[in-house]
Amino acid sequence: MNALKALERRVLSVEKAILIVFVVLMVFLAFLQVVLRGAFSAGLLWADSFLKHLVLWVGFLGASVAAHEDKQFAMDAVTRLFQGKIAAALELVVALFTAGVSILLTRASWTFLEMEREAASVLFSIGHWHAPTWIFEVILPGGFGLLSFHYGVKALRAAAELAGFSAPEEDASA
Repeated sequence: MNALKALERRVLSVEKAILIVFVVLMVFLAFLQVVLRGAFSAGLLWADSFLKHLVLWVGFLGASVAAHEDKQFAMDAVTRLFQGKIAAALELVVALFTAGVSILLTRASWTFLEMEREAASVLFSIGHWHAPTWIFEVILPGGFGLLSFHYGVKALRAAAELAGFSAPEEDASA
């Protein structure tokens, strides 16, 4: 279980780093677009499409970090009303259900990504370089995969607690 916790901490640190870089990039590009449009009545033709896809990345990475830190929407609100084994059992059910749905969505989005690759659609062009749409949509199966991972870890922790192998964790800083 310690190896799994260490892996989850590493994954979380990578998620947070990418999240920070992408949010800074989004703010910079959006600001640059405003300045270019206001001062020069021009802008970067590709920036709006790129920003829309960065929003997807930030959304999925943010959801994944929130899942790890128990900051997601009210999915687990019921578990906060109970203590001990009942809370662990409810957390196990919620985590298994959420991981299962996330796995199904990972598979569906992977199929979608494969179709996008086959279609060879272009998101935007910069000069002679044409950015394939599918590269920016990798976050769909990747994001659902990250959610599956975090909820799978939650399910294992809840199952271990139910079996008496570990105490509930209060480690939100990890």
